[in-house]
Amino acid sequence: MKLLKSILFLFLLTFTTHAFAKSSEYYRATLVHILTQCNSDCKKQVFEDEVHKAFFHLISAIMDQLRFELSQKEKEGIQEIQDL
Repeated sequence: MKLLKSILFLFLLTFTTHAFAKSSEYYRATLVHILTQCNSDCKKQVFEDEVHKAFFHLISAIMDQLRFELSQKEKEGIQEIQDL
């Protein structure tokens, strides 16, 4: 139980301090819900859901960055062709 709480705390701390963080109110409400209304299965499910959402947000951000970089390379290539 202590391990799960520690992992959850570290997870919340990690993902509330980066650019894709949800609002503090969301995490506060989630944490209150976990501590007051959840059994161990519920806690596990909430944690897994948050990890999955965070993973998909991270992958989406990486893909957006790759799209941007590819568009920049494409613009550079078109500019080089026009300069010839």
